[in-house]
Amino acid sequence: QTAGLIGALTNNGVGMAGVGRSVRVLPVRVLGKCGGFDSDIVAGMRWAAGLSTGDASVPANPVANRARVINLSLGGTGACTQIYQDTVNELTAMGVTVVASAGNGTGHAVNSPANCAGVIGVSGLRHIGTKVGYSDLGPEVSISAPAGNCVNEGAAEPCLYPILTTSNSGLTTPAGAIYTDSMNASFGTSFSAPLVAGSVALMLAAQASWTPSQIRTILRATARPFPTMGADNGSIPGPVQQCRAPSNLEQLQCYCTTRTCGAGMLDAGAAVQVAAVGVLPQITVSPASPLSGRLLTLDGATSVVLGGRNVASYRWAIANNGGIVPG
Repeated sequence: QTAGLIGALTNNGVGMAGVGRSVRVLPVRVLGKCGGFDSDIVAGMRWAAGLSTGDASVPANPVANRARVINLSLGGTGACTQIYQDTVNELTAMGVTVVASAGNGTGHAVNSPANCAGVIGVSGLRHIGTKVGYSDLGPEVSISAPAGNCVNEGAAEPCLYPILTTSNSGLTTPAGAIYTDSMNASFGTSFSAPLVAGSVALMLAAQASWTPSQIRTILRATARPFPTMGADNGSIPGPVQQCRAPSNLEQLQCYCTTRTCGAGMLDAGAAVQVAAVGVLPQITVSPASPLSGRLLTLDGATSVVLGGRNVASYRWAIANNGGIVPG
């Protein structure tokens, strides 16, 4: 199902369309129906990128098949472990972008490896753009994308806003190719991540030399702002609240902020448009600004502290003086 969101055949009048259109997908199995180990996931990440797994019996992944983007629709609770961080660092240095699901812990802290430095962590959104109840959140999230939700609560009612994708009719072994639908719904942050990963693949198709850091910057810079009104809680009493930092309490639907759900909502078209032009956005600070002369980044990673606030604390107005990106 995640592979279909990334690369299902497009413009053929059948089923649904993958985000990545005609990109190539390299499926690597790292988990079984009873789960698996972090070491299996790390070995799969390394093999996909063309690195050694440490097992001499495993043949190397041919150069022509090595992945430039790794989608991890998986995770576990807890902080990023050293083995994950070391692997992400090695892959990033090779130019491999790692995308991972934030997790479905109902508003708790972001899962590992999505919380590792250098990973593009992805939270899940409802159809209106609010955080979907089951999605985790936190400062480690880079961006958010649709995750699917149903709204209607009656028994045997079709889901109103599922994520439609490819599937298989087999129960224990592969059978016929099918598509998910409103009665066979798919939803979760496992489906948010591949929407971002497929967008990254399209960006690299236009600019193959861009680094994971550049990719992340463009995704965040082109993201659409989160809505701040228009949502409702259905049968749950009370208005929709603003998302807060994760704690031990569950946190259902809420209005996202840039501190909880990343820079905004994924805009694949805008990100690919910037990649097609091939010029990274620049920030020009007015001489009258107290930030004048300071080093800035679009994603707030550079620590520019003024009165306890950093770059990500401000609302930015972008002036298109160079005429490079329309609008």
